[in-house]
Amino acid sequence: MRAWLLSTVAICGWQGCAWAQDLTPLPSAESAAPETQRDQDIIITGSRIARRDFTAESPITTVNKDFLENTGPATVDQSLNQLPQFQATQNAQTSSVGGSGAGSSGGRANANLRGLGAPRTLVLFDGRRLQPSDVQGAIDLNTISPALISSVEVITGGASAVYGSDAIAGVVNFRFNNGFRGFELTGDAGITDKGDGANYSGSLTWGGALLDDRARLFVSGSYLQRGTASRQARRFFDNRLGTSSPTSGAIVQSGTNPFGAGSAASVAAYRNLFTNVYGTPLPPSASSIILNTDGTLIGRNNASNLRPTPLDGYVVDETGIVSQVALLDGTVQLPLERYTAFARGEFEVSPALTFYAQGNYATYTTDQTSESGVLQSVVGTIAIRADNPFVTPDLRTLLNSRPRPNDPFGYYFTSTRIGQVRVKQDYDVYQLLGGAKGDLGGSLRYDIYVSHGETRNDESAFNQVSRSRFNAVVNGVGPDGRADGGRSQCEGGYDPFGFTPTSPSCAAYLTFSTTNRYRFSQTVVQGNLSGELFELPGGPIGFNVGAEYRRNDYRADIDPRNSPTPTAVPGVTTSPEALGSSGALSSGGDIAVREFYGELLLPLLRDRPFFRSLELDLAYRYSDYDRIGGVHTYKASGNWTPFDGVAIRGGYSRAIRAPSLGDLYSPRSGATGVIGLAPDGAGDPCDVRGAARTGKANGVDPAKVVALCVANGVPQNLVGTYRYSGRANAAFRVGNPDLNEETADSYTVGAVFQPDFAKALLKRFSFSVDYYNIAVEDAIGYVTSPLALNQCFNLGGLNPTYDPNNYYCQLIKRDSAGVLAYIDEPLFNLGRYQTAGLDFQVDAAIGLGEVGTFSINSAVTYVMDYKIQSLSTEPTFDYAGTIGNTQIDGFSSTHPRWKHVTTATVSGSAGSLALRWRYIGEQSNSGNVGTAGTAPGVPSVSYFDLIGRLIVDKQFELRAGITNIADKQPPEFGGPATTATSTYDIIGRSLFVGATARF
Repeated sequence: MRAWLLSTVAICGWQGCAWAQDLTPLPSAESAAPETQRDQDIIITGSRIARRDFTAESPITTVNKDFLENTGPATVDQSLNQLPQFQATQNAQTSSVGGSGAGSSGGRANANLRGLGAPRTLVLFDGRRLQPSDVQGAIDLNTISPALISSVEVITGGASAVYGSDAIAGVVNFRFNNGFRGFELTGDAGITDKGDGANYSGSLTWGGALLDDRARLFVSGSYLQRGTASRQARRFFDNRLGTSSPTSGAIVQSGTNPFGAGSAASVAAYRNLFTNVYGTPLPPSASSIILNTDGTLIGRNNASNLRPTPLDGYVVDETGIVSQVALLDGTVQLPLERYTAFARGEFEVSPALTFYAQGNYATYTTDQTSESGVLQSVVGTIAIRADNPFVTPDLRTLLNSRPRPNDPFGYYFTSTRIGQVRVKQDYDVYQLLGGAKGDLGGSLRYDIYVSHGETRNDESAFNQVSRSRFNAVVNGVGPDGRADGGRSQCEGGYDPFGFTPTSPSCAAYLTFSTTNRYRFSQTVVQGNLSGELFELPGGPIGFNVGAEYRRNDYRADIDPRNSPTPTAVPGVTTSPEALGSSGALSSGGDIAVREFYGELLLPLLRDRPFFRSLELDLAYRYSDYDRIGGVHTYKASGNWTPFDGVAIRGGYSRAIRAPSLGDLYSPRSGATGVIGLAPDGAGDPCDVRGAARTGKANGVDPAKVVALCVANGVPQNLVGTYRYSGRANAAFRVGNPDLNEETADSYTVGAVFQPDFAKALLKRFSFSVDYYNIAVEDAIGYVTSPLALNQCFNLGGLNPTYDPNNYYCQLIKRDSAGVLAYIDEPLFNLGRYQTAGLDFQVDAAIGLGEVGTFSINSAVTYVMDYKIQSLSTEPTFDYAGTIGNTQIDGFSSTHPRWKHVTTATVSGSAGSLALRWRYIGEQSNSGNVGTAGTAPGVPSVSYFDLIGRLIVDKQFELRAGITNIADKQPPEFGGPATTATSTYDIIGRSLFVGATARF
């Protein structure tokens, strides 16, 4: 990679390269408007002061509308995530039936700069806040139509002094195409080479002016439909044998007495099954017993008596015994249907007064069905009668071997045979804005506006299994007083241990639907006054002062059909009606802030030797929150141009993120803790295959780990053979009203080179390099499941005495067989997050005579540090160059050292042809960090795309493209046919066509 970078710079410097049409450099002194044209003054993201000659003092990447179109019919996030500064967490390939609670996207798409989490990236539209779409205050990019955008500016580092809370990692500002005139009609269609995953989008936009351009109006509407793409049609999933856990009949003991501890005769009969009838070794523990499709028993830990079948039942992979799901299919592309509408109008009464109003509306739906149902752990909550008629003869022998053979027992199952879980998300988002602006004479200008928006999200879940009806069916009693397995309630009853689908009438009886309603509103009142003060040697001082009031409200109304009754312990609930659901309660809250801010632009020198220009930008903001009190943010940045063609820039900023409504008020709700696999050096430390048990983890005493496992809940008679084959576990999260704000310190320094000598050789040339360093203190985050497990069992060195009363150990809950039942993931102001790296950007073009122009552009990021200190008392671990860490946002994150997008384009009057190269560097496994594990990582991956444009005339343009030309398969991570779906392309080769007509 280093060789590639050096060669690219060398080629661009000496032979000539160019920006492709989809990446545009910042305005420079040469391209700025003349001083006499005030209406051409520029406001660059990161400042509220308009200026004429300006090169940003902060690292900014700007992309234009072509860049967004070159992905085909896609949502904005799919385009932005190609830039190396972004890390995708949830996107079109994230197919999860989770809802709007903690740890779930609910179909939303967010911008996540530097991998610090979507809530730490501030998203603006023309410098103003958009309507949030979730309890974290993040903006759903599904609400933004590409038809509205002229360009997107991405600034790195804190900008809270200018924009307020949340601008910790940076700002993404969508520039509105206010100067558009006439009609524009666009249409795009795309499909994969498998014939699925069809996408369609279209927009109609009109802009006009009346009364000598004093009255201006802009209206736009768009439609997008994104279809499903079959998992089974993709060869990446060919070796996917099944799910990570058995789907039905995983028997566990009831109470504290294990199987095989009853009368001598019953125990002998149980042992005889394996030693004589099956001819295989006796399973080491009763908790390992599951059933074959013929009703015989399997030793789950060692696959004793496993009888795999072609389409159902169980097979063995590297994680142990898993269930086959060959009869079911799933989608690798989250289906979406979206409509947007936008209108903006201005009326200039006089230069001193212009009224304006704006409204935007989006309604969209995601509708997804689970591939394999939801794993239900009904141990301890539903007990099956021992005389259930579906108990097989061999299972009867097993049950009889208990000390109390007629006691009920529990088991695990998935709801697949009853009906696949389906979740539909309906969103309605609007924002209305009105204000006035104008010139007050001299250089003074003002802008005052009020905005209000609301998000309505209805989450409907279908085919959920009713706890009460399931209990009634599996323990049903017929007219004769004998257990009938539910036949008296529905046709055929329900066989808990079978593999064939349940009868339609019984499935209908056992399932029900719920709808949870979430509401988010935001009101903003803001006023700004800007102008110029006295002269400095470099020009007049520019200033901006302003005040802002902002209030956010949240309400979650959980369907009463699935609302459990609260217990005496606050925040803890009894079991909800839907099996496998978390049992969240209705909740709500609000937070408001009053702010005052100011900014100064100091042009210190101009046109002096070694000081072509020298500018200093200072900003300060005081914010008074009704929940956390007063906070201060500030910044100081500068731009020095020693001579034409070279600019040095950099600065420091203090930013904050106030706790969101979700951080403060989210009720206790379910999430998924991704812990990985023990054979890979991760997973449950009590697993006999893991590094903690085998002695491969440095500084960990395996004997003491065993003792702690027993104290933590693994039965003594099972600990010697204990395995946890799942890659994930159930987790619970809850808001914390005692949270304080996060603070972040950001440093940037860099240089932009546009040398004069290059102008004689090239049509254009620019090269920039910037260093960034962002450190977040008192970071709001969850103590995740991997963190709790590692720290409890001393893999991080924080429990050297292997004390079972250790704080982290108390978060881990196991069932009576020692299996992870759930892990509490509390929310705190934790320790420290810090990331640092280098951004490179190359833009060059050379003329090709009558052919046109050859250009090349490249945006490259090198991650130097990605450090996490979970608590102030813990060591700091560096995850740069790793994959799989879930600390920041609960999703599997990727932090390759090197990442870039590079485009080579040949363009002329007839159109252009571009080859785009998307590179993701190799990564090691994050589970190895701090544990000396040996879990495998992933190799580097390159994707190549081809995009062509044909300019028919000034009014009509055609475009077409192929993405992932080589149909490059993603690397496996986390198990067979498993990968980081947000980062790597699992859909494969796709094609798209589009057209734009202007009239």
